[in-house]
Amino acid sequence: MAWVSKINITGLEDGRYAALLGDAHQYLVIGILMRLGFQVAHVTDRGLPYDIVVRAFTRPGGKPVFLRCQIRTIRKGRISFIAGIRAGVDRKYIPGVKEYKFTTEHNDLIIGVDFETLDLYLIPTCFIEKWGKSRAVSKLQPLKNNFEILLNWNCCYLKMLEKRLPP
Repeated sequence: MAWVSKINITGLEDGRYAALLGDAHQYLVIGILMRLGFQVAHVTDRGLPYDIVVRAFTRPGGKPVFLRCQIRTIRKGRISFIAGIRAGVDRKYIPGVKEYKFTTEHNDLIIGVDFETLDLYLIPTCFIEKWGKSRAVSKLQPLKNNFEILLNWNCCYLKMLEKRLPP
């Protein structure tokens, strides 16, 4: 997809472009999931630690479950699990004060959008609790475009999937 590398052709200021890119990735994820047949709700409250809610299933044809999903942009082969590091509504950034790492209290699933390829990485938040502040996508290959996660959101499937990931 050579066109993917053509970015910010209008020359927006970096901060405005970064915010626009985040919104664009949210809409891309929503469109892809809807195209696959999932019901998706966009969350309009920007103060929440999740961007969309997806109706997933405990197994194919099983009980529906609603997952709070955070959309993240993957750059330079890494995805960050940290939030609160940009100046928010108060426009004042104080290092280490607002920063936090996502946990299952914040959301259920992190969906990473690869900046270069637009591939999606579906990362259960329970997995990241054992990792650092970020992770190389080379260690997340079993999660790449793995929409079975949304059809099999249950402990057995997630444990099996987690074992396939390198430490």
